[in-house]
Amino acid sequence: MQFTFPTYIKQVMTVLQDAGFEAYVVGGAVRDTLLGRTPEDYDIVTNARPDEIKLLAKEHNLSLVDKVGQNFGVVMLIMGKKVIEVASYRNETYGRDAHRPEEVWYCDTLEEDLGRRDFTINAMAVDLKGNITDLYEGQEDLRQGIIRTVGNAEKRFDEDALRMFRACRFVAQLDFTYDKRILKAIASNLERVEGLSLERVRVELDKLLVSVAADKGLDLMVRSGLAAQSCHYRENGRDFKVAILPELEHMVGMSQNPQFHPFDVWEHTLVALRNGDRRLESSWAILLHDVAKGMEGIRGTNEKGEPTDHGHEEKGAQMALDILTRLRFPKELAQRVSWVVGNHMRFGANIDAADDVTWRWLRKCARSGEFRENKVMAEAFKQLTNMCIADMVATTASKQELISAQMYGTKLVTMAYLVPIHTTDLNISGKDLLPEGFTKRNWKQLCLCF
Repeated sequence: MQFTFPTYIKQVMTVLQDAGFEAYVVGGAVRDTLLGRTPEDYDIVTNARPDEIKLLAKEHNLSLVDKVGQNFGVVMLIMGKKVIEVASYRNETYGRDAHRPEEVWYCDTLEEDLGRRDFTINAMAVDLKGNITDLYEGQEDLRQGIIRTVGNAEKRFDEDALRMFRACRFVAQLDFTYDKRILKAIASNLERVEGLSLERVRVELDKLLVSVAADKGLDLMVRSGLAAQSCHYRENGRDFKVAILPELEHMVGMSQNPQFHPFDVWEHTLVALRNGDRRLESSWAILLHDVAKGMEGIRGTNEKGEPTDHGHEEKGAQMALDILTRLRFPKELAQRVSWVVGNHMRFGANIDAADDVTWRWLRKCARSGEFRENKVMAEAFKQLTNMCIADMVATTASKQELISAQMYGTKLVTMAYLVPIHTTDLNISGKDLLPEGFTKRNWKQLCLCF
């Protein structure tokens, strides 16, 4: 594998090496390059201490972000529009905090630094000549497509509980499988999750949901018990406990009508996720579209004794809104996901409906106050279409039914642009109705008459 570093990375590494220090690119940039991907950023490690790094930066006119990360042995250099983390070799111990180290100290060798990292695929380093240091068979794990921890998995997760969510995220992002010991190790460290901040957990959830194999990452999160845990957020000096996604657990193994569904509710959701688009709102809607199935007041049976879930879309819409509000997502995202979940059954029921029925539905949506203008409503119908087609792929729907659904969705979006919601959607304004030559002064004089 030929490593080609950006000029600014070469410059920083050369400055360090010319001063007699070691310098390596480490972590995600190495992993991504070996996978044939372009790294988003580059991290450098060195045996130079922070004060020595800052002194070299000053000598070579390199700008730095002052007093950021130095407690963890990191100096952040500014190279044009890029910010590069240059970290001293270090090790750490963890205490009560489930993510931040309690103590950090410097070490002298690259081997010690790599030994503290989370996964084998993130514990490789490369020097300027392209020589790879791979102490934990990270390259082999990349070839096999597997996520393994550096050393003992239970110890790694006990040190930093966020690593459990990162394991799920890397499974999703890379479409990898995982070492089975990871499942047991997560189960052994679930109590550590409560020490994580909601902000950290939410970032991992978002990254996972927009990943190519979101289904695989979420399956690990649910089957390990991770989704059912609680984290916390801090507000006005107080800590508040917040459940993550316990609502997903009951979906596992929940049966459905075999006439329409070859999978249980959870498997159906995972197949739909695999076939949905990768936008965040759409992924959340797919994940939660059947969250109310099987619940009391929703689950029933038909005359054949087959399971039914009438009204699950309405109940699911409220649950989706409650879940995303609880997780402190923006109000706009929560409301849009709730709207998509609440309308996903109406989409299917109306595919063969006459145009006047569709117009009535669109006008009702326009009057609902859900949308500010018709282009926003059109975007919502695009998301609804994408979600419903992914939903249908995970059922017994035929190819022709899927084609019809796509055509119907296209028609909905086109019609939505024709429904005025705000005055800006109209082709005519009040100015167009004024007599020719009518001025602002005329308007003020007219108002005085009343």
